[in-house]
Amino acid sequence: MKSLKDYRRSLSARLSVWTVLVVTAVFLAALTIMFTESRDHVRKDTLGVARQTLDGTVLHIDNTLRIVEVAANNMLRVIENNLDHPDKMLDYSRLILENNRDIDGCSISFEPFYYKEKGQYFSAYSYNNGDSIQTENEGADSYRYHTKDWYQKPKKLNRPYWTEPYQENTTEGIVVHDIFSSYSQPIHDKAGKLVGVFSVDISLNWFSDTVSATKPFPNSYTILLGKGGTFLVPTDSTRQSYENVFASSLNNAEPAIEGLREAMIAGESGYRMMTINGELSHVFYKPFKNTGWSVAMVCPESDIYASFHQLKRTVQLVTAIGLLLLLLSTWYIVSRSVRPLQKLVDSTHQMMQHEFSGEIPDSKREDEIGQLRRRFKAMQQSLGSYIGKVRQQSSVLEDRHAELQQAYEQVKEEERVRNAVLHKMTKRMSGPVADIIAVSRTICEEYQSMTDDYLCAMVDKINNDTNQVGELLNELLRAAQDEPHQTNEAS
Repeated sequence: MKSLKDYRRSLSARLSVWTVLVVTAVFLAALTIMFTESRDHVRKDTLGVARQTLDGTVLHIDNTLRIVEVAANNMLRVIENNLDHPDKMLDYSRLILENNRDIDGCSISFEPFYYKEKGQYFSAYSYNNGDSIQTENEGADSYRYHTKDWYQKPKKLNRPYWTEPYQENTTEGIVVHDIFSSYSQPIHDKAGKLVGVFSVDISLNWFSDTVSATKPFPNSYTILLGKGGTFLVPTDSTRQSYENVFASSLNNAEPAIEGLREAMIAGESGYRMMTINGELSHVFYKPFKNTGWSVAMVCPESDIYASFHQLKRTVQLVTAIGLLLLLLSTWYIVSRSVRPLQKLVDSTHQMMQHEFSGEIPDSKREDEIGQLRRRFKAMQQSLGSYIGKVRQQSSVLEDRHAELQQAYEQVKEEERVRNAVLHKMTKRMSGPVADIIAVSRTICEEYQSMTDDYLCAMVDKINNDTNQVGELLNELLRAAQDEPHQTNEAS
């Protein structure tokens, strides 16, 4: 297995890595720009979807409530035109349920003793339990309907009124466990006197199903507020009571949520960003036209960008796989392309070992590597020829060097012999020369006192010594003349 050092020394590995690094840098820059722009577009699109969903839900509920109101208004005119026929009130309360599936209950209730023949209380009530419609006179001492909010509010205001959600706790007659909101309006006789209240009921289950279905994102939820800021629809199916939606915020005095609560109660519409339960959320809110209620859609930030983050993870995964494949393919292509260079490296190594006979196959490639290969082969052949000539000349030079070395040794030997001869001759001549010098000095100093015989003897001695020196010089000259001749013969 190759080590990291081997990969760092590999041209194909470095080219592949640098190619992938450059491509990665370009990809990162492009993806960063793309994701930045995409994030803004996704935010705008998703928030637009949320706003349209909320608008659609409000429009649907408004239309449904408007249908209920129109049906109730039409029936009210029928009731006011038939006040002289109390028994028909039971039929009318039943008829409006049969003709309107959105209405779950109906009460046609009159002031105490309005119909004396009916007693103190008379309220024609019908209820649709899903399987059948039940009808009864719900007025009794045990159920004083004229004290209920759905009766008192329109009576005091003398106009139609949508009530806050309520639940009747009756144990006699028709037992109803649903929670209702009622559209109540006063009943007037021909003289314009208020004689009772006509009320149609809508089960809060319908609101709950309609509002809870408004989920543009998996974790988004919708809050429906009544006029006093109370829950009309629970945010989850396990909640059994309808508490104040911002009860905790009121206790903790959170300005953002308190401001949203006040805006919704005031019937405003808009959009806000705030932190709810520790998570940044986008909140859209809008009022209903006739009821005084308001609906808010809460979309967590994580849901807004859920599809964006999923796309981002997918793109990152695909990019990572693509870069890995690019690295492998680039490595393969570059390795294959520079493979001839490795053969040239091996040939260079052989040339370093003075082997110029290595075979470099011909290449049909016309690119730079092919040209390099052919020129390297020509260089190898040229160097091989040149090195051969150099080796031949080196052999000749070595032979000449050996001959010169031998001649040099011979000259050195002759020089030694000549020096020895000179030394010997010089030593032999030193005696006679010394005698000549001594005799000459004696003659010069004592010649006046010398006899002729003695002087002749001295002169004879000088002549003998001079002859001896002359013979030695002649012998030295002969030796010097013979030496060049012998040297030439040796050459």
